[in-house]
Amino acid sequence: MNTARTSHPVERAPSRHRFVDRAAELKGIHRHDVNALIWRRSLDPQLRDQARALLSRGPGMILDIHCRPDQVRERLHGAIDRAPFRVHRLAYDLERLAHNFAVVAHAISVRLQLEVLAHQPCPLFHVDNNVLRMVCSYTGPGTEYADDRFLNRDRLRCGDNEGVLAGHPPLALESGSVILMKGERSPTCGGLGAVHRSPPVAGDQQRLLVRLDHP
Repeated sequence: MNTARTSHPVERAPSRHRFVDRAAELKGIHRHDVNALIWRRSLDPQLRDQARALLSRGPGMILDIHCRPDQVRERLHGAIDRAPFRVHRLAYDLERLAHNFAVVAHAISVRLQLEVLAHQPCPLFHVDNNVLRMVCSYTGPGTEYADDRFLNRDRLRCGDNEGVLAGHPPLALESGSVILMKGERSPTCGGLGAVHRSPPVAGDQQRLLVRLDHP
């Protein structure tokens, strides 16, 4: 007598990223089942224009500071040779991101880096060696993030992007969107920090990128 065989579907890990539409929802990053929050937002035209104007400086670090959020605008004005009204929207947005990041990180001060990039600094998918990181591309392509449902963590640190992604495309953020990610040292990531990388940059394309780190 033949015994019928029952095939069981392969169980996939659940997604650990969530999409949010308000800054107040960023506090959800502390949930144990979440390792990344993607804040969907669009930039107003004046902010976008001010961000693009900074690309004329060429590739390089514009700002690398560790300070309180309320000091960010002053530090930006001191780092660039532009009248304050020419960067006021960008300065306000940087301060806003720093404030929201500090609230989530339970920190008084944060590290903020603003940089023009014309290359792909981190081509391999990886997990950051920190507690939290916030990233936003004001111009150009946004950060690429791997969905945990289709992720092979065994291939991390092997130089094998295709193996990490297991044949599935990454999520690609749009310019203006913000991603808040848990790193290796997050007390609530359980060894499952957010896997991501810098996006490829084509031709003469440039990105204005802000990174905030804790610690």
